[in-house]
Amino acid sequence: MSSVDPPGAFIGLVAVIGIFGIPILGIICHFARETIKDWLAVGLKRDMVARGYTAQEILEVVAAGQGSKVSSRLPNVPPAKSVKQPAYSP
Repeated sequence: MSSVDPPGAFIGLVAVIGIFGIPILGIICHFARETIKDWLAVGLKRDMVARGYTAQEILEVVAAGQGSKVSSRLPNVPPAKSVKQPAYSP
């Protein structure tokens, strides 16, 4: 006879994995989601800069995406240079 009951050991293993594994997976998913959101925001800003948007326009677009209005008092200035073509073509 063995001292460890195989079905009981399996239930214990599943319980330990459930108790520690699910919160760890949740933490990993949370930080992965935040990283992807930041990566996409940086890509949007890069594309807007490449297309010649002003800093004020970029702030307005980013604030609109977050559901708030821009309350900064930055002057509306024209782009530094005219853009002949889009940053990329589909």
